[in-house]
Amino acid sequence: MNQSIAAPADGRRNRTVLTRQQIVQAFIALIRQGHVAPTAEDVSARANVGLRTVFRHFEDMETLYREVNTEIRETVSSMLRLPYVASDWRARVNENIAIRCMLYERLTPFFIAAQVHRHESAFIEESIHQGVHLERTILLALLPKEIARDKARFEAIFMTLSPDNWIRLRREQGMTVVTAQQTIGVAVTALLR
Repeated sequence: MNQSIAAPADGRRNRTVLTRQQIVQAFIALIRQGHVAPTAEDVSARANVGLRTVFRHFEDMETLYREVNTEIRETVSSMLRLPYVASDWRARVNENIAIRCMLYERLTPFFIAAQVHRHESAFIEESIHQGVHLERTILLALLPKEIARDKARFEAIFMTLSPDNWIRLRREQGMTVVTAQQTIGVAVTALLR
């Protein structure tokens, strides 16, 4: 292939990738700032691109949700890969509480936005269910079998460790990150006795 022909094509491809990333990052920034339902117009203004450019890269908002979900999964995956230091299961549960609280704090705006849009997006609905399944799987792996088999107790612990609970403690009850994490720790410890 002629190098003079390949160079402009590569330049266009690079600009396309950069513009797409710019749009995704604008969408993410808007959600982080508390805009639970950013419009294509909001995204185009934030990304400093034309509205037509947004729709050229993302034919609908559902496609943009999928792209944002990839970023969220990377955040979740990196935090879930943090190694446990403790060898005792109770101490590991406490470590898991700390990891979950850090994760929930970072992702609260996305949890809220997902709740707003779940009725209009099968993809978001499925992503929420996958997240709940992952949380459950991790908790089942941490707890001794006798606790995991006690359905009511397990579900109470699982609910206590939910992002919904975190959001309530932080937003509705106005707790600091530290106090909210301590509150969850106290509740889980009581349920583990």
